[in-house]
Amino acid sequence: MTNAWEEVRAAIEAVDTPAVVKLVTGLDDEQRREVAAALPGHLPVAQEAGRRREHERAEQRMAAVRELAGRRGRSMYELPEYHEHVRWSRHDLWIEPMRVAGAATIVGAAAVATWLSRPDLQRQWDEPGRDDVPFILDVVSARPVAWQQDLAVRFALRLRGTRPTRDRRVQLALRLLRHTGAVPPAHDPLTLAWIVGTPPDRLSGDPLLDTMVPRLFETEGAGRLLTDDAWPAALAELARTGRIARQVLLDGCLTRFLRGGEATGLRFFVRLHERLDPAPEEVADRLGDYLALLPASAANVADLALKQVQRGGPVPAADAGEAVQGLLFRKEGKLVRAGLAWLDRLLKDGDDDLDAYAPALAAALLCEAAGARERAVRLAVKHAARFGPAGAETLREAVATLPAHQGAALAAAFGGDVAAEPEPETFTPGTLPPAPQAAPMPPPLRTPGELGNFMPKESSWIRTERWLDAFVRLFAGRERDRLPAALTRHATPDNEFRGAPWWHASTWAGAMIRELTDPGAESRIRDAAPVARRIPEMTHAAVWKLMPLIRYAEVYQALVERRLPPYLLATPTRVNGLLDPGTLVERLEGYERAGVEALPVDLRQALLRLGRSVEPEVAARAARLTGEAGRRVARWLTDRPADPVVTLHRGEHLDRPHTFSEFSSGPEYQEVLGDLLVHRWHEEELGRTLAVFAGHRELVAARCVRYPATYGYFGAYKPADVALLADGDGPAGPGMSLMLAYSLVDDGRDLAVEAFLRLAAGGGVAGEEAGRKLAEVLRHGGEGPKRALEALREAALKGAHREVWEVMAGWLTASLPGPGERATAGHTRMVSLAADVASWVGARGELPMIAELASRRPGSELVRQARRLHACLTTPPA
Repeated sequence: MTNAWEEVRAAIEAVDTPAVVKLVTGLDDEQRREVAAALPGHLPVAQEAGRRREHERAEQRMAAVRELAGRRGRSMYELPEYHEHVRWSRHDLWIEPMRVAGAATIVGAAAVATWLSRPDLQRQWDEPGRDDVPFILDVVSARPVAWQQDLAVRFALRLRGTRPTRDRRVQLALRLLRHTGAVPPAHDPLTLAWIVGTPPDRLSGDPLLDTMVPRLFETEGAGRLLTDDAWPAALAELARTGRIARQVLLDGCLTRFLRGGEATGLRFFVRLHERLDPAPEEVADRLGDYLALLPASAANVADLALKQVQRGGPVPAADAGEAVQGLLFRKEGKLVRAGLAWLDRLLKDGDDDLDAYAPALAAALLCEAAGARERAVRLAVKHAARFGPAGAETLREAVATLPAHQGAALAAAFGGDVAAEPEPETFTPGTLPPAPQAAPMPPPLRTPGELGNFMPKESSWIRTERWLDAFVRLFAGRERDRLPAALTRHATPDNEFRGAPWWHASTWAGAMIRELTDPGAESRIRDAAPVARRIPEMTHAAVWKLMPLIRYAEVYQALVERRLPPYLLATPTRVNGLLDPGTLVERLEGYERAGVEALPVDLRQALLRLGRSVEPEVAARAARLTGEAGRRVARWLTDRPADPVVTLHRGEHLDRPHTFSEFSSGPEYQEVLGDLLVHRWHEEELGRTLAVFAGHRELVAARCVRYPATYGYFGAYKPADVALLADGDGPAGPGMSLMLAYSLVDDGRDLAVEAFLRLAAGGGVAGEEAGRKLAEVLRHGGEGPKRALEALREAALKGAHREVWEVMAGWLTASLPGPGERATAGHTRMVSLAADVASWVGARGELPMIAELASRRPGSELVRQARRLHACLTTPPA
């Protein structure tokens, strides 16, 4: 028996890939079989050994970080050494030598491909500097050429889709094909792998180029991976130099266009075609294909095809009429207008009988875009005398389908029955639902036994609040003597006191229990970290996590110093965190009767949760309070300081769109807020953040709506968030307006309408501000206004018509095109809805943008709708 396996195993355990290469290269056939047979059984052994070694290394590194943090007097979480420690998990360093050993010793090419594709031999992520591809190429080079090519093909066929990254599977598959000279198999995932694994500046020298380029036009998904302009530029340059046949690229683009697909997936091929810039004779040779693309291809493809047709020389009359008709049946206004311009030229150049073009003109008269219909009417009237009976009949049939003002002009030339003007819409407003109110908090815990079975949990802020409230009440109550027996099993041990910071409310609760069961423990525990150091820094976590910890720490310190109040002020009365003003006044009255001082953080939290609706009787009771805390609450109930001013800025963070928030306020709010709103990158989850600022929902929205709806992060908009804000209290501003705008462009219209109505009922729609934010979201997000218009119309019909008008006024001001700017069909729909809602509301007051639009030359539907809105806004009330 040889000892080949023992030597190879020792090299694997030493994580020495070069040593493995050296050992397996010198093995004979029998030794290779020995190693190959032992490898699968060694996998679990190598995995466990790797985990054990990494655990030992991690303990050593963590101990070093803790020691360093102690010397510097800082939290270890602040140190760059800590983040470097957690950056890479190195328990799988054995993978590379195992892969190389298998590639060198396993007999069959199929078995080697299987070995290299095993899931347990793949990293979760590719660590820089851990590339085993050169070693694998080295060891397989000793095999026969045919075997190497077989391996390359088999491994390539094992690709099952590829991410847009150059991972090790992609690199190995491509390097094997290039290294062995094997013909790449026709396999879509391989084409995608070639795209992501081949820099465009290296295409010229790539031996796979001639085989793979034609497959770009055949592989589904190739266009979606090629998102920048580097590939089109590189391929066009290769065609210019003759490295690739130009006709391969041109014909490939046309073939891909004729297959159809969405505009995004075809964008790459459009850019490549534009880079190739075919000559007129090349277009003439392919004219039939370009004409075939006009009626039904994606808009960007149809636009390209139209440009080529226009520069490719004369088009036979029959083909031209059919092509124009195809364009005029499309929905895109730009293409319809181009079709009309082409039709205008054909009509001018045609003979006296234009009947062949009547079907195309009739198609334009049915176009959804009002501007296109207007132009079609003008063309028909202009050339009316040149249509024969059949053509005139075709156009006459369209009269009844047109709006009355357009049908009348066409009927004057061709006859026909004009559609009657629609009766003005009778508006019957719906009724807004009652202002929403969150459910009451669950009843307090009343016995030590209940408290002992109800420890705080970070996953539930309500549970955390109830435990703290009950501990303070029971400690001051008649059952205080029963608390130690019920809670002692949860007491924090000595070793916890030496660590800092404390990240969990349960740890602070355990410290309270320890002080309860062992009075004076805080002062007796050796090497205990000071209480102040156990409180996490304000920039180290989200505010919803930190504020409960600060409150627990304050209660713990008061317990240690024997100044704990009989109950807390800030315990909310509603499950969203709101605190009823009457309840807070009642609690303060009790404090003053007992001569108790309020805990500072507890009072701050109470003010941030305080509801805005104050009954006169409650205000009168508050005015009779004499203590410092009572007088302060009385001022907030009767003459609340001006709310903080919120400013939002767009930017980027970690290559993602990001909304940055800034806050400015007067001295009294600065004292209450402290550093709760200090800038931090931690994601804020809206429901739990609202529990901290329930009476200031605008602050919550501004801190939470950091990312657009397309991102699945805590800081991204979620449809349910707007409804949560409706249950809160406080005036709306840019933060709530941005969140409302996201809901209006979301595809869940029912949720958006419900949220809008709930906000409107509670005064949570900042009208024009919301309209400006909606314009901003649409401008940066690339969506059209359709979803928002549908949601706003429905909300207006259901009773929020006044709020919808205010939103529309802000939206129009921020969105409408100025003089010389191009208007779209979306602008027309916006003005049309605004005109409807303004008439329902009886809105008055000129909007400068609408006045300017209304003064333009008549003809377009946008101008017509602007005149309708302007007339409504400027007509004196009856």
